[in-house]
Amino acid sequence: MKMIMALLLAYVRPQMLVDTDWLASHLNDPAIRIVDMRNQGYDASHIPGAVPLANAAIRDARHPPDFLPSKTEFEKLMSQLGISNNTRVIAYDERGGIYGARLWWILNYYGHTNVSLLNGGWVKWDLEKKSTSAEKTQPRPAAFVAKPDTRWIATAKDVVAAIRKKNTKIVDARTPAEIEGKDLRGIKNGGHIPNSIPVYWEDALDPVTKAFKPAGDLEKLFKDRGILPSHEVITYCQIGMRASVDLFVLHLLGYNKLRNYYGAWEEWGNRDDLPIVKPQ
Repeated sequence: MKMIMALLLAYVRPQMLVDTDWLASHLNDPAIRIVDMRNQGYDASHIPGAVPLANAAIRDARHPPDFLPSKTEFEKLMSQLGISNNTRVIAYDERGGIYGARLWWILNYYGHTNVSLLNGGWVKWDLEKKSTSAEKTQPRPAAFVAKPDTRWIATAKDVVAAIRKKNTKIVDARTPAEIEGKDLRGIKNGGHIPNSIPVYWEDALDPVTKAFKPAGDLEKLFKDRGILPSHEVITYCQIGMRASVDLFVLHLLGYNKLRNYYGAWEEWGNRDDLPIVKPQ
């Protein structure tokens, strides 16, 4: 336990993560809401007290330029989950935060900063044989007032303007095959945004437990690529999930000027009016 706490405290913002032991001892805390972001499996087994949230519910592909659910829609969704402005939200999934980090990011966008990820998520919880339940949680509706903070989001227009800015770094969280145009995933054009820097999201995770690597390893991951705390950083992937993990890690390390290009390659790669570095 002491070693785990030491690792968490090495991060600039350790409150962004909770350990499995801590959560196991706080399952009955009325001040927290555990959110299960897995694509499947909730009905069979989940962390006791968790409520399910479909990942698709927090991105609207029909709503450019920001692709966000409206303020009213998001308030209703949080209310249904029993999340108020005073609730500490703890999200988890089965892939090291790829879904949970998007909820972390969008809650921050809508002014709710009291949100953490379960470090290692369902994978670590299951490995440690922590308690589970098949009983569906029925939360009481809560009052949630969204307060959008536009500093957290970038549109395609913002990214175009950032391409040649020396103090702005554009980070691509996709796979090498996507960046090289070998894996189109239904997108019209392959390639990447000019001057973008690849930082694959999963490189931040322990491959076995899916917990985040120590602070020193994570700092090296970004600083070796010239991405420094003084920079403004815009991340992107295909639909804003993997980009949210990179953002989460950067915020965990103390970076402050962070934006998610939420239109992502799904928008950029399907438009012909945006600059693309195409594979040779």
